[in-house]
Amino acid sequence: MESAHSSATSTFGSEAQPDGLTQGQLDILRRHAGRGPRYTSYPPANVWTEQTSDAHLREGLAELCARPAPPELSVYVHLPFCPSQCWFCACNVLITPRTDLQDPYLDGLHKELDLLRPHLPTAKTVQLHWGGGSPSYLTPAQMRRLMAMLRNTFALDADAEIALEVDPRITTEAHLDTLRDLGFNRLSMGVQDFDKGVQVAIHRKQSLELTADFVALARSKGFDSLNMDLIYGLPVQNERSFGETLDAVVGLGPDRVALYGYAHVPWLKPSQTRIDQAIIPDKDLRFALFHQALRRFGTAGYADIGLDHFAKPTDALTVARANGTLQRNFMGYTTRGGTELVGVGLSSIGLVGGRFVQNEKKLKSWRAMLDAGRLPVSHAHALSDDDKLRADVISRMMCQGKVDFAQVAMVHGVQWRVALAESLQKLEPARQDGLFFWQGETLYLTELGKLLVRAVAMQFDAYLGEGGRYSQI
Repeated sequence: MESAHSSATSTFGSEAQPDGLTQGQLDILRRHAGRGPRYTSYPPANVWTEQTSDAHLREGLAELCARPAPPELSVYVHLPFCPSQCWFCACNVLITPRTDLQDPYLDGLHKELDLLRPHLPTAKTVQLHWGGGSPSYLTPAQMRRLMAMLRNTFALDADAEIALEVDPRITTEAHLDTLRDLGFNRLSMGVQDFDKGVQVAIHRKQSLELTADFVALARSKGFDSLNMDLIYGLPVQNERSFGETLDAVVGLGPDRVALYGYAHVPWLKPSQTRIDQAIIPDKDLRFALFHQALRRFGTAGYADIGLDHFAKPTDALTVARANGTLQRNFMGYTTRGGTELVGVGLSSIGLVGGRFVQNEKKLKSWRAMLDAGRLPVSHAHALSDDDKLRADVISRMMCQGKVDFAQVAMVHGVQWRVALAESLQKLEPARQDGLFFWQGETLYLTELGKLLVRAVAMQFDAYLGEGGRYSQI
């Protein structure tokens, strides 16, 4: 593909707009496109309190154990190692060319699981996800060791969704054979962008040919649920080059696509300081790129799941979106609503018994806590009744594109117009700009409002301004 170095600014303005958007709509998008949380949790993690003990996690697990009916669990394991640094990445990663350094990390996970096991409820685990980092940077032997530890701790359901993030550049046939043998049934692979110019700008080279070969191999091994991750708003992206990437991805036929907006947060991720901010797309181009993807995936038959996910009509996410059971958590959209999330490993996040908990992010400190016999919690937040109310409203908006406030009032036992009076007043400019409309007691996002769902959801956020800076909407 031809490089996109020519321009990182928008190709539309007063003379041309993205197909389907008028100049007036574009002005509205510009007006509301500030910075804000992605709402993988409410409240966002940056306002959680720093902890000096693991009490929140133990109390949350005790609450689960005391329930008359055992809950279902979703387990996330963070594997932070990568062979090289992608400059755009905002994940908690450890860069090393050596795979043997992962064995001491697995030793730490063994200690954490041993500490966790006595506190766990008798419950089946219906979802297991390995994230990172690059989980497929583990050797097959290390994968087997880790899965044995997890099966010794959690009761994996026979129909559990078992997934991991893979890097097609380093994942071998031996890896895939091992993963199938261990029970994995879904793969999520990074793509980001196939344009060579963009890949140079983000320090991640991955050809279309390599990716296509990997997809064919994974399909031949029986992986019938494949997800691809793309990012819009990357340096030197333009509509032409990104359109070529979208066509290539549609041609590969993933079952799901996660399309994330690039979060330029160099104050949090020093690797991003290597990216020249002058070549990062402006607001107008970001909207153009996303709108282009929205149309391209729609034309190809993918359902718009919400915010940043697309799925084939038969995919479980599409079914959950249609029947109202779709949920959103730290791993994106999920069909496993109502589960309690247990996080394991460096920086992992959990939600247990109404309490958010996050593990220590620094490897040395994480190990020191484990060596001291302490579950390695570094931040936590116990949800108040108001938190739960607002989290429900934001979740419904993000997952369903509407909020039935009569249902919300019934679930939470509140008079919603009173409990949310200040937020409802803040919503008025968004209503006047056509981002949503009322029908009875139900708020419906318009098509324009779905593009700005984060901006609308922010009006229900009682913590804005407390946690510092956010990424671009």
